[in-house]
Amino acid sequence: MNLRVLASSFAVLFLGLSFGIHSTHSQDREYDASTFTWNPALSPTGPVVVSVNLATQTAAVYRNGVEIGSCLVSTGRQGYETPTGVFHILQKDADHHSATYDNASMPFTERLTWGGVALHAGGLPGYPSSHGCVHLPFEFSKRLFAITELGGTVIITKDAPSGGVSAGHRIEFVAAEEPSDFQWMPHDSPAGPVSILFSSKDSEVLVVRNGVLIGKGSASLTMFAEKPHGTYAYIFDGWQRDEKSKEPFAHWHQIGGPANSHEIKAFKHIKTDERLQHVLETVLTPGTNLVITNESVTDATRSQPGFHIMSGTLVSAR
Repeated sequence: MNLRVLASSFAVLFLGLSFGIHSTHSQDREYDASTFTWNPALSPTGPVVVSVNLATQTAAVYRNGVEIGSCLVSTGRQGYETPTGVFHILQKDADHHSATYDNASMPFTERLTWGGVALHAGGLPGYPSSHGCVHLPFEFSKRLFAITELGGTVIITKDAPSGGVSAGHRIEFVAAEEPSDFQWMPHDSPAGPVSILFSSKDSEVLVVRNGVLIGKGSASLTMFAEKPHGTYAYIFDGWQRDEKSKEPFAHWHQIGGPANSHEIKAFKHIKTDERLQHVLETVLTPGTNLVITNESVTDATRSQPGFHIMSGTLVSAR
């Protein structure tokens, strides 16, 4: 083989390596066991929270505040970007087929919106490739499907995480100086997993139980509170007692989050109407999750960019 032929061969090989991942099915890692970890024995029971990171194309699963699994994902490609936000599992279907995309198989679907966003087993080419869904490794999606419940929480962010889980976070809601209007409708969803979302940009707190909005009201950070930059997710561990004042306070674990956020141990405090403060405390049970963001919160029916919180009627799995 002469040098010209050899050079041509290397050129073809280089182009194949450079562009093959985008053009061949052979690079799909949906069935590759090395794309995920799964250690449920680390936390056998408790509420499950799924965290998806668009920047790193990864997901992590937490049960009772402990990471029990992680995997590679493929999210929405350009023009079909997966929205960020706090979502709740509205429907589960182990053998779902798309009504939009030629009856395409979407195994172990966990629907997050009625507009077409879901977790399910799908192609993993190494880059965002879906029509908005979050593609998971096949075996991982099967195992995740087995431990989640309707109303369970899925948090999708675009911030690259600084890493893992950290404990010892003290976050409290305190009474504002002046009363303000708020809504509280606990009977709209009497039981189920609870998520609390605070947007510092909108100065608003929302409470969702089992996928249904049950409360909302004005809220703001106190003057000397650490200001959030990005999106932070926490899981409630329980009540502890302050050594000096002997007053109880809420203790949280942080999962994921932007750089250096794990070093901030207290967002003291988030002010809201005193009546809303009291009812918020009544829904705090181990596993309740709290998301603090400096992005705007938008309704599920609005299309402009922002941090979405989705709610809707839950549909039984089949």
